[in-house]
Amino acid sequence: MKKTSIGIFLTFLLLFSGCSNAEPEITESEAEAIVEQRHTNSFGTVEIISISYERGRYVVEWENEGNCEWGVDYLDGQSGEIEMGERTIC
Repeated sequence: MKKTSIGIFLTFLLLFSGCSNAEPEITESEAEAIVEQRHTNSFGTVEIISISYERGRYVVEWENEGNCEWGVDYLDGQSGEIEMGERTIC
């Protein structure tokens, strides 16, 4: 009985410690600045529509009306690197 309860306790401990999201190293404003810097060009500036932190990364929706472009960038919450981006041009 004692071995079983210790085994169950260790299993839960491993599951819950491995599933927690780490706090981001970069702030929301730093994530916004990275996206603005990447997509601002001679046609116009970028406006951030929304930003959220999910599963260890920032999801940033943006729009540049100057060249009819918008998209979503996914930034790593620890390094600030853009992992993936989607963009659409009219």
